[in-house]
Amino acid sequence: MLRLCGPILAALFAGLVVTGGCGGGDGSGGSADALYVVGTWNGTMTHRIVDYNHGTDVTTSYGIAFYILSQDGNRVSGKMRLRDDTHVGTLSGVMDGNHFNGVRIGTHTVQIEFTVNGNSLSGTFRFTGDGLDEWGDYTCAKQ
Repeated sequence: MLRLCGPILAALFAGLVVTGGCGGGDGSGGSADALYVVGTWNGTMTHRIVDYNHGTDVTTSYGIAFYILSQDGNRVSGKMRLRDDTHVGTLSGVMDGNHFNGVRIGTHTVQIEFTVNGNSLSGTFRFTGDGLDEWGDYTCAKQ
């Protein structure tokens, strides 16, 4: 079985959809004792966009929501919505204990990570490509 460690963005841009991490002994890429995170999580995000094509550098803050629709062991999938329904993507990845590592696929593919502590979820995201460099962080509460 192919196991991927480290950055997966190159594989994603090559057309592969990879939802894995490193660790665990069950062959699925995460620990068998993954935290159960199904539910709706709402919060705020800080988003920085550096557009090298147009010479702009903008930082904004806005609402974010995660809708975790399913979890099978350590595999998690759902929807991630920014601001409103015009900026939505699918979320998929792996929980390793209380840490998620995966991707949000929408307008472009974004590497996403978050950690869950009780009813609080916080994490980071990163996208690089097409002359853009985007990153940020977010904090959400379980609804």
